[in-house]
Amino acid sequence: MCAMFNNSLANSLFGSRNSIWSGSFLSASNLGDLGLMKSGVYTKMLKSYYEKVGSDTETKTESSSSTSSSNTSSTWDDVRKKYITPEVTVDPKAVEAEKALSNIKSTSKNLSKDASALANMDFDSSSRDEIYDAVKKMADSYNAVVEGSKKSSLPSSITKSVSWMMDDTKSNTKQLERMGITIGEDNKINIDKDKFAQANLSDIKAFFGGSGSFADRNAQRANGFVNLASNQMMMNIGKSFYSSTGVLS
Repeated sequence: MCAMFNNSLANSLFGSRNSIWSGSFLSASNLGDLGLMKSGVYTKMLKSYYEKVGSDTETKTESSSSTSSSNTSSTWDDVRKKYITPEVTVDPKAVEAEKALSNIKSTSKNLSKDASALANMDFDSSSRDEIYDAVKKMADSYNAVVEGSKKSSLPSSITKSVSWMMDDTKSNTKQLERMGITIGEDNKINIDKDKFAQANLSDIKAFFGGSGSFADRNAQRANGFVNLASNQMMMNIGKSFYSSTGVLS
């Protein structure tokens, strides 16, 4: 099959021995073309042709691509305007409220942890420096909650609860002062380390240690702040959680 094909191709190009002078590629009528080929004229013509064709093709492709891109862009704009929901405008007040709630939740968690650690501390076997560090840590967490409660975007349920905590602290002003602890005009508590070191250890233990102590009450209150903030954050996004008794948990 292959041999027949090769013979046929050879005959079509060069002719058979019987027809070489009657119109084959090597016939006298084609010898002029053969000369042109040898001189390179055909090669130059072909190069010129393909360069022109290639240039036209690229131009058409670029034009087609540009048109397609333009049409696609135009079409997408039409679809976006017709079907996609317009961008939602963010309410700055809502964002601020969310930040304030997140802050009070975080600082209250710290207060709950630090106040609970102080209430459960072994005052008898701890050094004065260890006791001071624990009281100072709780005081810093307490002050962070007080500072966070100043945000006007917080719900009244939280600001009032923090206010009650501060009122309880103020009611113990004299006891606190005996341990070198004072309440500033900003309602934050400050500790004088030297005065605290000279305070009666039994007074410190009675005030901060054990169930129902100042530290324990603050730990419980702080847990309440966390729950209030969490519930409000959920309500802000359309969710609420109620206990079996119908109370918001």
